[in-house]
Amino acid sequence: MPRDGNSSTEGALTLPHPFLSRLSPSTDVGIAVYLSLTGVLSVAGNGVVLTVFSRKRSHLRPQELMAMNLAVCDFGYSLLGAPFLISSSLAHSWMWGHAGCVWYGVQGFVFGIGSLITTALISLDRCLKICSIRYGQWVESRHIGLLIVGVWLYTVTWALLPVFGFGSYGPEPFGTSCTIDWWRMRFSRTDRLYVGLIMTLCFGLSTLTIAGSYLAILIQVRRSGRSLAAIPSSAVTHFSKEMRLTKITAVICSTFLLAWTPYVIVSLYSALGGIKGRSLSSLPPEVSVIPALLAKSHCVINPFIYQAMSKEFRADVSDLLLGGRRRRKRRIRSRGREGREESGSERAGGEEC
Repeated sequence: MPRDGNSSTEGALTLPHPFLSRLSPSTDVGIAVYLSLTGVLSVAGNGVVLTVFSRKRSHLRPQELMAMNLAVCDFGYSLLGAPFLISSSLAHSWMWGHAGCVWYGVQGFVFGIGSLITTALISLDRCLKICSIRYGQWVESRHIGLLIVGVWLYTVTWALLPVFGFGSYGPEPFGTSCTIDWWRMRFSRTDRLYVGLIMTLCFGLSTLTIAGSYLAILIQVRRSGRSLAAIPSSAVTHFSKEMRLTKITAVICSTFLLAWTPYVIVSLYSALGGIKGRSLSSLPPEVSVIPALLAKSHCVINPFIYQAMSKEFRADVSDLLLGGRRRRKRRIRSRGREGREESGSERAGGEEC
C-alpha cells in the first residue's frame, strides 16, 4: 500500500506514490549522468585492480586479498546496482517495482556492509601488524580467505532477513532508489529492532574497530619513534614498509567513513524526525539525495588511491597495460649492459697484452 494513502493521477494503476521521483526532471538527469560517469570509472578502475591481483593470485599477500575483496564489492555494486538507479532517474520514477526494490536493497546492503566490514578487517590487520611482531609469523593467506568467506556469509544473512519479514526494504525519500526501510521504524517494532541490530553489529562495531585500530597504531608509532635508534636497520626498513602500507589503508578507511557516515546519519534523522505533512522523510528530498549520492559513488575512489599512493600497484598496472613493451625494453637494457661489460673486459684484456 502507498505510505501516504495517495497516488498520482498519472500512472495510479501501475506505480505507488513512493516510487515517483520527488526531484525535478533536470535533477534526475544530472544524477543519472553523474552516476553513469562514476559507474563506468568504477567498473574500469576496479576491473584493473581485480585483473592485477588475479595475475598474481598464487602468491597474494593477506592485505592484497582484502583489497581484492573491496574491489569485488565496489565492482559488484557498479555492475549490479547502479544501472537500476540510473535508469530510474532517467525515467523520473522507480521503474522496477517492489521485487526490483527488494533486489536493489539486498545487493546494496551486501556490497556496502561487505565493504565496511572488509575495511574494518584491513584496519585490524594493520594494527596487529604494527603492534604485534608475532602476528605476521602465523597469519597466512588461507586464514584471511576464511575471514572473507565469513564476511560474505555474515552480510548476506543480514541482507536477506528483511526478505523473510524481519525488517524491510523500501523507496528512499527522493523516490528513485531503494534501501532499508528506515521510515517503518516509526510504527513497526520489528523494523526498529532490525535497524538497531544492524546499526550496532554491522555499522557501529566496524566503525569502532577502524577507529580503535588506528588509535592503537598512532600510540605505537609514537612509542616507537622514541626508541627507533635502538632498532636494527633491517627492522627499521621493514617497519617503514609497513607504515607506508598503513597510510594507504588509513586513507581508504577515512574516505569510506566520510562517504557513508553522512548517509547513515541523514537516513536515521529523517526517519526518526517528526512527520511533516505527507512526506516519507522529515528532510527535503534534495537534502536526503546528496549523502545518498556520496555513498553510492564511493565505489570509484579506491583504485585512484592505489594508483596515487602505491608504487608497486603503479608498476603492476604499467606491466598490465604495457607488458610487452616493458619486457622488450628490459631485454634491450640488459643486452646493453651485457654489451658494455663485454667491451670493457675486452679493453682490459688488450691493455694487459
